[in-house]
Amino acid sequence: MGVLWTVWPLDEQMRTWLDEQGVAFPDKASRFPTGGEIKAMIAGFHGTADVTDNGIGHPYSAFLTIGAVDSELWTLLQITSFTGDDEPQELWFEKGHEQLIIDILRKLTPASGPLALIADVGDPPQIIE
Repeated sequence: MGVLWTVWPLDEQMRTWLDEQGVAFPDKASRFPTGGEIKAMIAGFHGTADVTDNGIGHPYSAFLTIGAVDSELWTLLQITSFTGDDEPQELWFEKGHEQLIIDILRKLTPASGPLALIADVGDPPQIIE
């Protein structure tokens, strides 16, 4: 069994929840990254990317790996229903290495603003900038 990672912008509801959890966060604008921003990040990814793009209204996924076989890091980026290159995308990660997921999100946050990363195993949320 692996960890599922939820990604969420720092909207009003998330900020309230983070306050309740005692997690500090920056007072900066935040939104989901667009489809185009995600695709640009994948195109510039320094590893391998196996993308499944089923078009608008359908699932989109990217299996991302980096490193040598004996020390390979990987994750599966998921978008449940892709809404277009210019539209914000609710992305999440199905399993994978935490540090790689954080590195991927750091490549997206210059455009999207800070994002909350939440593991489904009860760990405290992380704010990625």
